[in-house]
Amino acid sequence: MSEQRTVAVLTEITETTEQPSFGSIHCFCEELAQCAKERGLFFYVTSPSLYLQRIGYQWIGGEWMKRDVPPADVIYNRLHSRQSEHSPLFAELLTRLAVEGGSMFNHRFLHKWEVYRYFEQHEYLHPYLPKTALWSNEDTLEAFLTAFPSVFLKPIHGSQGRGIFRLERSDGTIRLRHSTSASTTTYSSIDTLVSALRRRTKAPMIIQQGLEIHTIDGRPVDFRLLCHRVRNNHWRVTSAVARVAPPDQFVANLARGGELMAINTVLREWYTASDAFQQKQLLKEIAMEAATVLALEAEGLYGELGIDLAIDVHDQPWIIEVNTKPSKQTDMTSAPQTVRPSAKAIIEYCLTLMEEKE
Repeated sequence: MSEQRTVAVLTEITETTEQPSFGSIHCFCEELAQCAKERGLFFYVTSPSLYLQRIGYQWIGGEWMKRDVPPADVIYNRLHSRQSEHSPLFAELLTRLAVEGGSMFNHRFLHKWEVYRYFEQHEYLHPYLPKTALWSNEDTLEAFLTAFPSVFLKPIHGSQGRGIFRLERSDGTIRLRHSTSASTTTYSSIDTLVSALRRRTKAPMIIQQGLEIHTIDGRPVDFRLLCHRVRNNHWRVTSAVARVAPPDQFVANLARGGELMAINTVLREWYTASDAFQQKQLLKEIAMEAATVLALEAEGLYGELGIDLAIDVHDQPWIIEVNTKPSKQTDMTSAPQTVRPSAKAIIEYCLTLMEEKE
């Protein structure tokens, strides 16, 4: 390892003649750089190709400067493309990192089906798991539509609410809606529905029990709890927000036009102060349990997870999804210049990994 403790963020970089762009985490990288400096760390942002050339961007005097950099003791993987993680460059980077004795966390994207299978192995999470199966044929769809008033089809590699279908059976017909459309298509039989779905879906899909979740003004609400790993595989929640779906939509993702609200504000719409507090604590406990299970079961190292939960009209919490590269849009503070708790948590976890190795 290098003489000075070194942390790098690995992401896609758009290089221009002026300042580079780190995409959706650009401002977050400035916060990380500030935290790292306060803790005496050498910090830079790089990409797979730049890292192999020992080049990175340092935050110096209010701008990002391209510099020769030392090997990283710890790399925080914020690549946003699954294709990048399957590239020869990424494989070469992992080999180089192993030879140099460095660590990487948030090892790779975890898809929806493998996450469900990890959770399924732990019985205490079963009450919070919507029934889920890998969609393979008409029989699976028929069984779910018979068992539940509504079901969802989701691409296992999907993100940001893209490519999701909602299906409901009513009066001998099946109604189909897509997450990017407000219109509904009606089918008279499973066969015609499946034929239509086959034409519109190419990637593997999961089929999942539909939930009648709580709403605000008729708009479905879910919750994003951002969890960070501390020591000994313990986790803590660093931020929690509510996301409200746009009018006439059934997904609350911000990328689909969802609205952020304070979690306390939403829970007080539904509950007394005491019950709202209890529900918030339960959501936090479920999120931390879910993070602990994934850290235990999934290959590689994970230090940051976005856990999406919802509460149904019977006040039952459910685990909806897990994001291994959680958006920083939901991790907000009231003051624009404030360093977010999640930036501090990332740097603290990097220090923990280095101390454990030493």
